[in-house]
Amino acid sequence: MRFRPVRPNIYLPVVRFGVVVADWKYILGATLAGYLIPFFFRLKIGVVPLWFVSAIGTAALSYAFFRYTKIGRRSYWFQHSTRALLDGSIARRTLPGDRVHRPFKLWLPKVK
Repeated sequence: MRFRPVRPNIYLPVVRFGVVVADWKYILGATLAGYLIPFFFRLKIGVVPLWFVSAIGTAALSYAFFRYTKIGRRSYWFQHSTRALLDGSIARRTLPGDRVHRPFKLWLPKVK
């Protein structure tokens, strides 16, 4: 019987129902908030209690969000894409070429 590599698999995240285990607490929290907030205010849509609809809706939306952002993507993909969207292409760290001394150029036109 051949030995199979096992060690690399311990570094992979544990996934339950398509979502990383560490994210289930956020899904549960959003579902509870979607249930409890309309429940305490006794909100209804006609004769249908809103807390029933909102709990299922928030559970589905949060599950879909975490499944989309984590599974099949590189680590911290969502954080990097959000930061790139907010910062833009101008914000970056200093590169070695930025420290090269260049002759001073006046960027304002001369006033006579």
